[in-house]
Amino acid sequence: MIYCRKGNTGNTDALTGKWQEVKLRTYTLDSGKITHDTTYLNSFFNKWDYAQFNSGDTCKISSYEVFFTPEGVDVNPQSIETAHYIAIGNGKFILNGQSTVTPGGVLNTDTISVVNNNTILIHNVLYSLAPKHEYISDAYYQK
Repeated sequence: MIYCRKGNTGNTDALTGKWQEVKLRTYTLDSGKITHDTTYLNSFFNKWDYAQFNSGDTCKISSYEVFFTPEGVDVNPQSIETAHYIAIGNGKFILNGQSTVTPGGVLNTDTISVVNNNTILIHNVLYSLAPKHEYISDAYYQK
């Protein structure tokens, strides 16, 4: 679960509201080659899989299910505990949370993209301790 505060006065109107997770794509990028590409569709999610962005400068991202790569790495985009989000323009935001060191690697900044009025994408990259090895998830949410 992520709790975040708005980090600047950028336009966050497009994010405001509750978004239900409807799709999660996870894959491993190994030296530029995609492996272990898996997509989970709407039937895998429930009311506890959501992103709530409030006009009061806060957001909450919740996940009920935990998804792992075949290597046993947690690839949920919600794997950091706290974050601030900053508008970077053109419907894109950065979740500036702490980098989280896990047994599998280091989680860096997640990005949020407004795909359209009804869909956002949270892109997450876990950089492995092995060179050129990344675990990636793309979580899609709809209003």
